[in-house]
Amino acid sequence: MLRFSVLASGSSGNAVYVETDKTRILIDAGVACKHIEAAMAEISVSLEDLDAILVTHEHSDHIKGIGVVARKVISERRKKEYDRLEVPIYATEGSWHDLHGLMKDYCEASRKVIAVGDQLEFEDLLIEPFPLSHDAREPVGYIFYHGSNKLTLATDLGYMSSRVKETVADSDAYILESNHDVNMLRVGPYPWYLKKRILSDKGHLSNEAAGEALIDIMSERTQDVLLAHLSQENNYPDLAEITVQGILEAASKKVRLHRTYPDKPTPLLEIKPRE
Repeated sequence: MLRFSVLASGSSGNAVYVETDKTRILIDAGVACKHIEAAMAEISVSLEDLDAILVTHEHSDHIKGIGVVARKVISERRKKEYDRLEVPIYATEGSWHDLHGLMKDYCEASRKVIAVGDQLEFEDLLIEPFPLSHDAREPVGYIFYHGSNKLTLATDLGYMSSRVKETVADSDAYILESNHDVNMLRVGPYPWYLKKRILSDKGHLSNEAAGEALIDIMSERTQDVLLAHLSQENNYPDLAEITVQGILEAASKKVRLHRTYPDKPTPLLEIKPRE
């Protein structure tokens, strides 16, 4: 079974957990290690059991806790006498430009450089990075394949290109950015340069854009959509859900929409195998 939980999501920090029966993956560590540990405990998993940490990009709300998390894994594994102490960390070369400073004394062999088009193979899980449009050095989203199932993680994208739509189409579940309400952002307190950045093709996906993208990428097999990376200044969970739901209903699309939270994990959701 393919299972996943959004441990933290929002402008204050992001982390996602994905597992199968044999593989456990953390994606991003943009909150404190204690936050991640507590969130994982709520879904009955532990840091020392991680097989890998994946990074989407180098912005602080996605990596600021990664050094402490990686070292905590080593500490916990040392107590339990694991054969291998370090957990491998996977990121693009662009992201490693900033990550190296956080991982100064980390084992070189556990620093894995990845690129779009790579396939990361674990025991029963295949992971593919794909490019995103965002103002980072080399940002990526991830697709997780387990058997016939497909899970897509795509946050921090200014727009969803036709290439990305083709790549992520027909997923069983999506963790998709629904960052802001355009009107709230335009009349809000942010300075104009920041509003312009968020609204640009390298900024963040709005509620409306998320709903419209889902119309193009969802299939009859799509079971769940988690609305992620909501701005705490330019959005409301109710507004994001109502906006996306309204767009989908107008297009006769049905799916289970879920909220994500900056301060608590979502339940561990399970993707049903395709028949």
